[in-house]
Amino acid sequence: MRLKIRSSLALLMVALMALSCGGGRQGKSWGDRPKSGPVVLPDSISASLLPTLAVGLESCYVFLQPDGDSPFFGPLNGGELVKRVDGTRLWTLIWIPRLRISGWVRKNQVYRVSSKTPEEDAVPTEYLTVLNILKTRVNIRKGPSTRTKIIFKAKQRQAFVMLDEKRGWYQVWVPPLKQKGWVAGNIAVKQRKK
Repeated sequence: MRLKIRSSLALLMVALMALSCGGGRQGKSWGDRPKSGPVVLPDSISASLLPTLAVGLESCYVFLQPDGDSPFFGPLNGGELVKRVDGTRLWTLIWIPRLRISGWVRKNQVYRVSSKTPEEDAVPTEYLTVLNILKTRVNIRKGPSTRTKIIFKAKQRQAFVMLDEKRGWYQVWVPPLKQKGWVAGNIAVKQRKK
């Protein structure tokens, strides 16, 4: 009888210690768990979420495809502010707020600036790059590193609007959280609508 009481007390103490220590979660409270759930792409996003670029030449033309032989329009004026949507090794896809259209410019014709655009300026999702998640469960993090905090758990085939890229990571808009997050580039695939 005493053995049963002692083992019951021991189990109770272990359970109480586990609860008081956060259940082995290294001091994290239950409220710190990353969120998960359905993701619905917005019709548009604020242009202020995208990186701002300036035209570095006196003027430059905008091409419909990342190819110097494709149809083009313009020119854009030197110093004109545009938004970066996507890019390749030699080309950058930009959103032109003044014309409300996107197109490709040579990467060496634009440069990043810290200027902000008005909050009311929105870019339709159809002009943006969408990332589709390839794996069953994917962590979306606060920064472009596996060492940063997980803020959202994405599921396979969920889609997110891409905002930027850095060192093999994609910055995305996470609609349920209304904030930016980062996903590793090897577990998502790009898709452009226009």
